Amino acid sequence: MEERIKKSLLNITETNIKVSENPKSIEKKKKERFINLITHLKNMNIRTKELHNKFGINLLYYEDEHYRVIEELLIELYSENACKIIFWWVYDVEDPKKKEYSINDEKTEKKYTIKTPTQLYNILKKLQMI
Repeated sequence: MEERIKKSLLNITETNIKVSENPKSIEKKKKERFINLITHLKNMNIRTKELHNKFGINLLYYEDEHYRVIEELLIELYSENACKIIFWWVYDVEDPKKKEYSINDEKTEKKYTIKTPTQLYNILKKLQMI
């Protein structure tokens, strides 16, 4: 799309111009990708647990390698420390609407309550972990 806009502008102005995306737009896309990724990963984990609990089907052996690849990519994308919190959210947090889950900032000793993937993103961003 950026190329198409650039070509259109070049045809109008007949000069070489640079088209770049707004930093706020870039940040918004990063946030949306993070939220979607975490939501899908959490839903996959819930579905696996439900299959095991309801039908006795254990997919952990089959899915283990898939999760390892996803986890390694997340560590590469964010950081090992950020991923410790992300993986805690995905694998250990059951229902954040029924029970309070929080993390503590070791530097400031401030407690952050997390109920949604959006809050998770905002807190990790605030703590400069992503």
